[in-house]
Amino acid sequence: MAKLLRFLLVPVSVFFCSIAVADEPHDFIVPEAVPLPDDEVRQITVSLLEHYPQLAGSPGAKLASAYLSSPGGTDAATVIYYPHTERRGVKVAFQAHCRRPYESKTWACNDVGTRGYLQLASQQFEVRVLANISADAALAVVEAARRARQTTDPGSDTVVTISEHPNIDGYIVLWGNSQGMLSDTTVTTLVQLKAGGRPTNPDDWQASIFKPPAP
Repeated sequence: MAKLLRFLLVPVSVFFCSIAVADEPHDFIVPEAVPLPDDEVRQITVSLLEHYPQLAGSPGAKLASAYLSSPGGTDAATVIYYPHTERRGVKVAFQAHCRRPYESKTWACNDVGTRGYLQLASQQFEVRVLANISADAALAVVEAARRARQTTDPGSDTVVTISEHPNIDGYIVLWGNSQGMLSDTTVTTLVQLKAGGRPTNPDDWQASIFKPPAP
């Protein structure tokens, strides 16, 4: 709790200054987002602590942004915190998506979840882990995906995210540049565990370049 109490007394602008540019395309989920005022970040944090006391282990907010609507509309905000714990080698952080009527000063955060961060020895940009997977298994997934990518695209070589495929049993790995930036030519790999395979063995994963079906 002491870590969060210290954070509540420090303007969130301090944390904004430490945010890497590479975070912006992934963490700012709404266009034309503006920094969330310090008092509103504190209000959101206090309300989250009532339901998620483990958030007290975080040193504070990493990103806090809002999209402000017009009279009669609904404002939206996103707050992403620094990791509060480590699970199976993956650092875990809370993220909250909040809403409020334009006329209100109080945010309601009904969409609260976690995201993971994994540091690879081969890159400076931390991988965003949006899946329930251990660090050892994630490293195996990355290695299998890297082999598939190198056979078709020797360009972008930085892993940006690892996420679970919503419809089939497997993981989606997104690649970008060294700053973690995505583009229209971003490579996506689908990685699936072979029957009877060990999740920590790269050779037991089958990876291929993933092309989403046309709409």
